Amino acid sequence: MDYKEISVWSLITNNEFEKACEKADEEYRDSGNIFPLRNKVYALFHLKKYDEIISISRKCIEARNGESSGDFISLGIANWILGNVPNAIGIWKQAQNCPYKDAAGGIDTQVFLYFAAVKTHDDKLKLNTKRTIKKLLKTKRAINYPGPLGHYLLDDIDERQLVSYVANVPILRERQLCQAHFVSAIKSLEGGSIERYYRMLKACINHGSSSYLEQMYYLAKIELENKPQITNSGLLS
Repeated sequence: MDYKEISVWSLITNNEFEKACEKADEEYRDSGNIFPLRNKVYALFHLKKYDEIISISRKCIEARNGESSGDFISLGIANWILGNVPNAIGIWKQAQNCPYKDAAGGIDTQVFLYFAAVKTHDDKLKLNTKRTIKKLLKTKRAINYPGPLGHYLLDDIDERQLVSYVANVPILRERQLCQAHFVSAIKSLEGGSIERYYRMLKACINHGSSSYLEQMYYLAKIELENKPQITNSGLLS
């Protein structure tokens, strides 16, 4: 394969993560544009190079004056994975102030905050997140995906209805099903169904390489990797 003729993202979807990093660095050196570095972050998640993700995400935030919520979300995920939970939550809160968010006006950021609230049993954070979701869902942009994720988290729609909003276009469908199963996992955990939580996380990461573009994929993957194991004594380890 001629790696000079293939894009960073194509390398990532081909699971050529090291080559994707090399290509991204090359493109950044040649152009000075940070866009290849944003793609490099996805490759680094697969390589579990979280400190480097933090460094690059901060670089992107500084270079673009914090314009994109995606940079903050990646930064927050890396901090979360490394155990810096308060930092991760604070960073995701900062993402709410970015001028550029998802097509629904920032619902994806609220999904991460809702996840954090459930995982840390933070009722105040959950309440504030629900209030923000309600506010976002009143805007015209909320008709766009991932708007339905917000309706689902607020129990406005059920899981069957949520899936009905997913696009039929193959690439979009993979990405949106990844997101839908992630919020289904959150609600399962919130309701105390641990087994279903992990089952939905597994579904989240099983929709093909197009879902590598969804940041929820990486939290789902690390949650599965950190799943407690049952020992011979029947105890969790």
